Amino acid sequence: MYEEIATELVELGPQKRFLGNRICCRFCGTKDQSAFGGRTNAHTFPEALGNKFLFSLDECRSCNERFAVYEDALCKATGPFLTLGGVRGKRGVRQTGRSNSGSVIQHRDDDGHRHISVRSKGSLENVVGIDSRTGVVRLQIPIEGDKFVPLYAYKALTKIAIALLPEDELHRFRRTIESLQSRDMKPAIGPLQVGFSYGYVGNAPPTLAGSLIRRREEYASIPYVIAIFVAGSVCFQIWLRSDDKDNQVPESGKLGIRWTSQLPKPEGGYHPIKYSEPLQFNWSSVDHQFQPFEAFELRFNPITTEGVFTPIPREVKTSYG
Repeated sequence: MYEEIATELVELGPQKRFLGNRICCRFCGTKDQSAFGGRTNAHTFPEALGNKFLFSLDECRSCNERFAVYEDALCKATGPFLTLGGVRGKRGVRQTGRSNSGSVIQHRDDDGHRHISVRSKGSLENVVGIDSRTGVVRLQIPIEGDKFVPLYAYKALTKIAIALLPEDELHRFRRTIESLQSRDMKPAIGPLQVGFSYGYVGNAPPTLAGSLIRRREEYASIPYVIAIFVAGSVCFQIWLRSDDKDNQVPESGKLGIRWTSQLPKPEGGYHPIKYSEPLQFNWSSVDHQFQPFEAFELRFNPITTEGVFTPIPREVKTSYG
């Protein structure tokens, strides 16, 4: 049904890697050599999501500055996961929620030991419960978080996909590439669907990966290219719209690939993550919205000291079909 056409993995290590060349910016087409910054100017994956090792040489400074708005929106949309996972961006681990807001989540690292602190206003009995039979403590953490623009977050994922796209496929995605040049221009008519899934919440492995898969059958009624981006314990997938290969693909349906990753551990070996059934979000709006999750539920066993975080969507999202 699909074949892999591009994959890039970012993990902790001393070696920086570079994609593309400085002949031409793949996003705006400039060939002016003075338009390009330093070799580490343009991050292929957002630096705020932990990327410090993979860079794009074929992204000019002007496009890089423009895309920063998109990447900021994506980070705000996933803020609680970044905080709970301890993902270190340019300025360390981000805080979820403003200091004077109704709920705040902070993550700190003391000599290699991670600590998560939560402050929430309201009645204690509304957020804490204990199962009298098992002794398991249930703590529901409401999340106010940051507001983000869904279309901009979608474009951050689109930019990542275009950065990975093989050169001989670029000509099929001119409208999508053009849409990145204007903040409010949409790459396609209709819903801009995002499949979002998670493996677990908390202490995310410091690894990022992106993959592009292309359908094998010429006229099959499924997306020509699907882009998948993994940031630690969360996974996104989008339909990368082609100019000429997706005319027969209906707008209805959902992005339902169940993804599994083998992510490298800093100490060696691999950590398998099986991501959940994707939740379906429509990120076509240009209105500011709160990030997609209203709360996290922590179930903690005081005997085994095991705990599991489960995200609770802010509202029920329906699939298109």
